[in-house]
Amino acid sequence: MRWLLFISVFLISLSLSAQIPDDNDANENIENKIENIAEQTDGELDYTQLTEALQYFYKHPINLNNTDYDELSELGLLTDVQIQHLLNHIEKNGKLLSLYELQAVEGFDLQTINTILPFVKISGDNERKSWNFSDVIQNSKSQWFTRYTSVLQEQQGYTDISDSALAESPNSRYLGSPYKLYTRYKFTYYNLLSVGVTAEKDYGEEFFKGTQKSGFDFYSAHFFIKNLGPLKMLALGDYNLQFGQGLTMWSGLAFGKSSQAIGIKKSGVGIRPYTSVDENLFLRGGATMFSIKDFDIYVFGSYKKLDANINADSSDGEEFVISSLTESGLHNTQSTIIDKDVISEMVAGGHIHYQKSKLKLGFTGVYTQFGQDIPEGDQLYELYYFSGKQNLNLGFDYSYVWRNSNIFGEFSRSQNGGIASLAGLMTSPDRFLTFSVLHRYFARDYQVFYATAFMEGSRVQNEHGLYLGGELKFSRKWDITAYTDLFSFPWLKYRVDAPSNGVEMLGQVNFHPKRHYHIYARFKQEHKEINSSEGYYFSTLQPTIKRNYRVHASYPISESVTLKTRAEYMTFNDGNEPQRQGFLIYQDISFRKNGSPFAFSARYALFDTDTYDERLYAYENDVLYAFSIPAYYYKGSRVYLMVRWKAARGLDFWARIAHTHFSDRDEVSSGLNLIEGSSRTELKVQMRITF
Repeated sequence: MRWLLFISVFLISLSLSAQIPDDNDANENIENKIENIAEQTDGELDYTQLTEALQYFYKHPINLNNTDYDELSELGLLTDVQIQHLLNHIEKNGKLLSLYELQAVEGFDLQTINTILPFVKISGDNERKSWNFSDVIQNSKSQWFTRYTSVLQEQQGYTDISDSALAESPNSRYLGSPYKLYTRYKFTYYNLLSVGVTAEKDYGEEFFKGTQKSGFDFYSAHFFIKNLGPLKMLALGDYNLQFGQGLTMWSGLAFGKSSQAIGIKKSGVGIRPYTSVDENLFLRGGATMFSIKDFDIYVFGSYKKLDANINADSSDGEEFVISSLTESGLHNTQSTIIDKDVISEMVAGGHIHYQKSKLKLGFTGVYTQFGQDIPEGDQLYELYYFSGKQNLNLGFDYSYVWRNSNIFGEFSRSQNGGIASLAGLMTSPDRFLTFSVLHRYFARDYQVFYATAFMEGSRVQNEHGLYLGGELKFSRKWDITAYTDLFSFPWLKYRVDAPSNGVEMLGQVNFHPKRHYHIYARFKQEHKEINSSEGYYFSTLQPTIKRNYRVHASYPISESVTLKTRAEYMTFNDGNEPQRQGFLIYQDISFRKNGSPFAFSARYALFDTDTYDERLYAYENDVLYAFSIPAYYYKGSRVYLMVRWKAARGLDFWARIAHTHFSDRDEVSSGLNLIEGSSRTELKVQMRITF
């Protein structure tokens, strides 16, 4: 019956007729990559900065007749080889007369062109966005967001409790109110100037009372300016840094493995203003970049407070002992309040970037010092984790484009002598075939704090890997993408008490019958080793194998209505245990009509998994600058509806309600988030004022 439902809904959806809509801002590539990030972590992440560049270029398309490598690289949708071919084509043949001429550029196929079309234009003028102070007042924009989020069912952490019971167990209830607040003000002048303030209150945190008399628990502010005379970039307040391939310095999130199998290279933008609400993945202080001939020179410094667990044996005086750093960002119970801002972190360093024609070289140095010693971990797998007060990371990165190939990589060393290296190749020996190869070696004792590289694990440490990816295009309508990633962990990991190995494989067949249509079938398999539950005196490893089978279709049925259909089935083998399984099937509908003040999207999903291990992830449409990628597990259904209303010029409202019903249990979640019942409903309301 599962397979019958799985196939039937998919075939019914494909039978619908369709027309091409005029609006073309959807980007399934980004959604797919964000889904892959969500699968690697159980945490709730803020993906704002991964999508802000596309949102900017959608409103301010790049003039391909007057652009450069840096601007096209910031778009993030083209490889270095494609960028180089485009610039060479324009230099050799003159300005593009039409976007259709992109088909004559080497390395550009119809799918690539359709992907970038919403973000580029052809214009005869030579004017680039530049500083004009008389124009700042006229063309600058201000945006103010306010968002309210709440779970409608009562959760355990907010139920009544007697004073005596609370005194006996002070962490058994949340201190604050059961809603989440977010607000942001941002002043921009194109992408040359950005000034903003962001604030957030998480679930259960107090607000203008108790431990949060200043209101929001987290505040972030930034001032960012670029291309002002010799000053190419300047950031004050909160910011992110992105250099090389992410081994030495890369703060914030970055895309990794996805069905875009050849897209393995990172393109760091240097300095970027921080506008998210993750309370850890950013720097606070100042950073600047200026150019001298072919050299870009970056200098940066940061100082902020970090949360940390305090050893229970610490005295009540000023001296205390840190047991570990914490990264949740939540301060809604007595214990999390005690852990807030107990240790300082100072980061300072620089980066020198050299670019000449097709060659790019970079050297990065980062010094980190904590206000108190970080202790050695208690667990054996933490043996090579950082301990002490200070660390120095030095890195060298490179990239060279030769014909249809791009060679790139980075080498880095930490103060204790641990090393990390990454080397990759992307090449197109034929216009129908592109493949990529990447080797990574992260020593078990390599230690770094702000790094996000291409990897399988959650740390740039204790990992060896070889990745092979390829894309084969049969025609304008059909192509295949696939990758194989072989990896090993020479030392122990969490829940893996011995050196281990693994392999991940993905194959996907894509069909694009018309523009705005995308149908694909995917198979993915992950083979990893974890501790066996059968060991009595010592742990042994047992293999686990996950297999995912997915069919997905995105297609318009009119100029204003688009449907998305997905069916996914998973099997999970854990040692000698019986095979477990799960499935997810959903139907999306979205409506957006030019000139209409209303737009909406909705989903109905059915899911059934034997355990949490078979959970399946799916990207959901959300209000602007919010992201929802829930894990579907156990047995039940989920529905959401989101409505956007353009009430007036410069005034927008969003409302989103998502309801999950579990048919196989009478409790939802656990701990302080426990709901006595079988359903969970989340309400989200947002307002934006633009002026």
